[in-house]
Amino acid sequence: MTGWFISTALIAATALMGMTRAQGAADPYAPLRLYEGAWQVTQTTPAGRKPDRLVNDCARIGRYFACQQTVNSKPGALVVFIPDTVPDHYHTQIVLPDGAASGPSGMLTITGNRWIYLGQPGAKGVRYRTINVFSGHDHIHFESARSTDGKTWTVTMAGDETRQR
Repeated sequence: MTGWFISTALIAATALMGMTRAQGAADPYAPLRLYEGAWQVTQTTPAGRKPDRLVNDCARIGRYFACQQTVNSKPGALVVFIPDTVPDHYHTQIVLPDGAASGPSGMLTITGNRWIYLGQPGAKGVRYRTINVFSGHDHIHFESARSTDGKTWTVTMAGDETRQR
């Protein structure tokens, strides 16, 4: 499984959807719906990698919002989002195709066109962070990094996603 599952097209900025904070409070799932559909993912690290095709099938089920990700026609992860009590904050959990959770839950924080996924430290104290920066509804630049202290981050992957019509 590649690290860009979390960093991909599952989220788009509330500002890009023309929502005010009041609208977002009325429907906290609205920004997540932009992830629905097919995306071409091109990693800039490692260089020379062939683009991947990512398809997100998303739905709200009660209090939960989830997206099943399919990468190059193979089932990938199910990403589950639960709104926090703080507006524009979501708890996240990744469920792998075998039904296992990928690790401790994480948090997604939305600030305009910048979306930050922050994972909890794992057993070895490593924390992962993915930053998505949106340019319109059809383009995302992502950067994934890791840290052992939560302050110094090493980029492990970066790239761009473009919506496919």
